[in-house]
Amino acid sequence: MSKYIINILLIILGLLFTGCTEDIPDKIDKSQLPAPPALKVVSTTVQNQDEISPDQIISVSFNNYMETVDIYISGVNGSLEFDLTGTSATFKPSSKLKDGAYTLTMSGTDEFGQKIAPTTITFYVKSGIIASSSMIAFASVLDGDYEIYLMKTDGSSIKQLTYNSAQDTQPAWSPNGQYITFSSDRNGSYAWNTDIFIMRSDGTGITNLTKTLGVNEYGSFWSYDSKKIAFTSDVGGFGDYYVMNVDGTGMRLMDDFEYLDFAWPGEYGDYYVYEVFNGNYDILLDSLYNLKGAVNLTNNIANDRYPSWSPDGKKIVFVSDRDFNNEIYIMNADGTNQTRITRNSVDDNYPAWSPF
Repeated sequence: MSKYIINILLIILGLLFTGCTEDIPDKIDKSQLPAPPALKVVSTTVQNQDEISPDQIISVSFNNYMETVDIYISGVNGSLEFDLTGTSATFKPSSKLKDGAYTLTMSGTDEFGQKIAPTTITFYVKSGIIASSSMIAFASVLDGDYEIYLMKTDGSSIKQLTYNSAQDTQPAWSPNGQYITFSSDRNGSYAWNTDIFIMRSDGTGITNLTKTLGVNEYGSFWSYDSKKIAFTSDVGGFGDYYVMNVDGTGMRLMDDFEYLDFAWPGEYGDYYVYEVFNGNYDILLDSLYNLKGAVNLTNNIANDRYPSWSPDGKKIVFVSDRDFNNEIYIMNADGTNQTRITRNSVDDNYPAWSPF
């Protein structure tokens, strides 16, 4: 091919590329983009004028991903930790809070550059108050049928939340710590009409969210922003995952790519725990990047089931019948130091660690 023809081809290609790029703007006009959601504080574990335990964990949740957060408590040194989603921050004092009055001030900026509205909270620390943090919700037959209870992580300070003759099981915490959902057959027979109920974390305001006759809904869990609830339903004849708003509206099948929006009790970061049956139930630990295979954490002849992570990912709560009835145990995330925390003559099941 002659040099003349090559030059002609280069000129033509140059004109083509010029035509392809001349209409592309130098930069995106930001004024044409939709406005970001206004930054809001979704919840705090300490409210203005609250009286709290010295053990209360102080956390704040936001509706947007946060770039920076600063929580300052008068006269208290400590550190700040973000959760995995970047929408919640926890203040951890370097020493136990003493009885007295404290002032919390907060500032921060989200991913869109929006700043938190000026926030100041006054609260009071008093010894003898049971902390609402570091609690485990569980179901037990202590009063003759399954009810929902709370207890501290050492098994003490058991508090009953539900009172009826039905079977209330499978409690699940909202990530902001304000609500607990659970399964109950109080509106029908256990085999044919289990519904999803919601209540405040103190047991008040119990409401049926599903109200579907002749259908079972069970196994609820929450979206990270505490705005939606997922659960299993056999409304279509099979057990499929459904999603609804926290008031029970908008019930629909879960979208294929919606899995990552929800806090599954068996998952923490890249790790997940699950039960497997091989003559008896054991709890296994695995990760997304584990090439060696799952590790059996319990590995005994008893049935070990229903694992749930602690908020910091250091411990796992689970159920075992190794002492001849179902009791609740806690172990380290590597399976060591398996410790029984309930000591009842009846079954305790479905433990769920509070998010703070």
